[in-house]
Amino acid sequence: MIKNTLLILVFLGFSNLYAQELFIKTGKNSTTFDFSSPNKNPEVSYRSGSGNFYEVGYQWNLKTNKLAYLVSLTYNQFNASASYLTNSYSWETNYIGIQNVLSYKLYETNIIHVSLAAGFNTATIIRGDQFINTTYFDIKNNEEFAGILFQPGIGTDIKYLISEKISLSLGYNYSKAYNISNGTNEKLKFNTSQFQLGIHIPILIEKNN
Repeated sequence: MIKNTLLILVFLGFSNLYAQELFIKTGKNSTTFDFSSPNKNPEVSYRSGSGNFYEVGYQWNLKTNKLAYLVSLTYNQFNASASYLTNSYSWETNYIGIQNVLSYKLYETNIIHVSLAAGFNTATIIRGDQFINTTYFDIKNNEEFAGILFQPGIGTDIKYLISEKISLSLGYNYSKAYNISNGTNEKLKFNTSQFQLGIHIPILIEKNN
């Protein structure tokens, strides 16, 4: 995961790119679990759960200034709950990952930029808790949750330029996360709507020809 991102950064370093900005984002994830298994009970009622997310990254603009590449370190909580008969279930999971995104600027004025973005995150779990009624289980090593999570997504954001030194953004992203290292018959996907608030700090660097 880290090696692939470093290779991308090396490639970008030799491309006709201009350093653009640092950014920090935070917000909320609303996640539902999509669980499939030969023994799945159709009467289990799954419900969405709320979690936090944090992102720190760097953005480069391409020469056209319409297209940009973003790479970031992410921390996501994917939580959900369910019930069956008299039992209640809840899951709280925490993932850290590296995200790669291409963003296209759809509309801009002197102070407002509207962009559409698509990309993917590769992540791994750092903590996983399951509660069945009042009983706690550590699920960090369970195959449905452990290993490598591949998370493609698409989203949009509106950026407001406060000054030449800082801007704020509001965004929305929808993603599906798949555990690509799970070799069992029980498969789990995370369907997540992410609501974002961002701070962006431009970094102006001239590139020598």
